Amino acid sequence: MEYLIGHHKIELDENNVDDASISLNPDLIEVICLTCHNREHKPYYKQKRKERHVYIVYGSPLSGKTTMAREMMQEGDIVLDIDAIWQAITFQPNHIKPDNCKYNVFKLRDDLYDQIKTRYGKWNNAYIIGGYPDKYERERVAKELGAELIYCESTKEECLRRRIESGRPEEYDEYIKKWWERFSGGEQSQK
Repeated sequence: MEYLIGHHKIELDENNVDDASISLNPDLIEVICLTCHNREHKPYYKQKRKERHVYIVYGSPLSGKTTMAREMMQEGDIVLDIDAIWQAITFQPNHIKPDNCKYNVFKLRDDLYDQIKTRYGKWNNAYIIGGYPDKYERERVAKELGAELIYCESTKEECLRRRIESGRPEEYDEYIKKWWERFSGGEQSQK
């Protein structure tokens, strides 16, 4: 499935991003596939990217983390999705995480963390997608990896509604509720 994205015909920069006649003008925005969009901007990003950045995109299940990472990433970036590791080695839906497999999943995750921390390989930027409901754990990982935290803002009710709309099974609700029970952080108090 190819994702579509809005492409600004006039490149947005710090001088024109707040100009609604450019940034929000429907005549200057076209819908193209994500691959084409990344190809269009590849020369720009190659010039701009000298330092590798690491982003931890976190939030509740069904808060939009994967969509956000897909929209932000460019060709040549790497994405580490913790749920995808669980699915890859257990062949279970991403809300089912068999306890007997956790050490294998965590070992793979930690090996990939190490590659990101040491900037091993020739990737551009890295995106780590995960729940990270515990404030201290996500801040520890961000510090260790030199990562910027990006919270995918949502509410429990929105995520539960998205579960229904997506057709995921009802037991997914418990996965969402458990995340919200464990969630700690300054996000709510800052708003």
